[in-house]
Amino acid sequence: MGEPMELMNEIRRRDQLLSWTERGLLTPGQLNSALAPEQPQPTAQHWLQVLDRVLAFFGCLLLALGVIFFFAFNWEQLHRFAKLGLAMLALSGFAGAALVVTSGSLAYRAALLGASLATGGLLALIGQTYQTGADIWQLFAVWAVLILPWAWLSRSVACWVLFWGVANLALVRYLAMGNGWFSGDGATTLVALMGIAVFNIALLLLFEIRSSWLPQTARVMQRLAGAGLLSALSLAAMIAWWHPEQIYPVGVLGATYLLGIPIYRRLRRDLLMLALQLYSLVGVLAAGLARLLDGTDGFVQFWALGLFLLLGSAVVSVCLQRWHREEGV
Repeated sequence: MGEPMELMNEIRRRDQLLSWTERGLLTPGQLNSALAPEQPQPTAQHWLQVLDRVLAFFGCLLLALGVIFFFAFNWEQLHRFAKLGLAMLALSGFAGAALVVTSGSLAYRAALLGASLATGGLLALIGQTYQTGADIWQLFAVWAVLILPWAWLSRSVACWVLFWGVANLALVRYLAMGNGWFSGDGATTLVALMGIAVFNIALLLLFEIRSSWLPQTARVMQRLAGAGLLSALSLAAMIAWWHPEQIYPVGVLGATYLLGIPIYRRLRRDLLMLALQLYSLVGVLAAGLARLLDGTDGFVQFWALGLFLLLGSAVVSVCLQRWHREEGV
C-alpha cells in the first residue's frame, strides 16, 4: 500500500504545481525546479570527474605494480645496487610528483598512494637483498608505520584503506607466530581475536573523532574498522559457545551491540554499520543454537538452523528497510 499511496501523492503534487503555473503563480523556471528529482541523474561533467579520478588512481597503482613486477622478472640479472636504485627512484618519483602538483588535488592524492605502494616494495627488496631475517609481520608493521605520513597528508580513502589492510595483516601474522592461533587451542585463538578487535575498535574511535582525516562524505575507514571489529568479536563469540570456561567474548560482543546499535541508530545514523551489527548478531545466535542442539539428530539441526537464519535475516532486513524509510539513514 505504501508505494501506490506515494505515487498518488506525487501525481496530486504535480497537478497542483501545473495548476499554479497556468494561473501565473509560478514561472516556468520555478516549475522546473519544483519538478526536478531529489537525486538528479549525473551529467557528462560528473562522469568525466569520476573517470578522471579512477584513471589517476589506477595509473599510479599500475606504475607501482609495474615496478614490482619488473624486479620479479629481472631479479637474477640486476645487481643489488641497481635494484635498490630503481626502487628508490620510483619512490622518489611519486614523492616528487606530490611536491610539484597542487596540495590536496586528485593528482596529489594519487601520487601519495603510489608512494605508499612503492614504500612496501622497497622494504621487501631490502629484506630480500640483505636477508635481514625479519619475519613477515615486521615487514608489514614497518610498512604500515611508513604509510601513516602519506595517508595523513593525502586525506585519501585509498591510502587509509591500504594502511588498514597492511596493519591488520601485520597483526594477524604476529598473532600467528609460535604455536599459531588456529592450532586448536581455544584460549589462544580467543586472545588473538580479541587483540584484533581491540586494534580495530581503536581505529574506529579514532576516525569517528578525527573524521576530518577523510573527505566529509567518506565513512570508509569507520566501516572497515567496524567490520574488522565485528568479524573478530563474532568469530570469538562463536568459538566461545564451545568453550564455556572462556565465555567472556560473548559478553564483550553483547556490550558492543548495546552501545553500537543505539549510536548508529540515533547519533551517527549509519545504515551499513547497523546492518553489520544486526546480521552478526543473527550469526552468533545461530552458532549458539547449534551448540544447544549439539548431539541431536542431524536433520533437526539442519532445519532448525536454516529456519532460524531465514527468519532472523528477514526480521533484520525489515527493520533496516523501515529505519531507512523513516529516518533516511
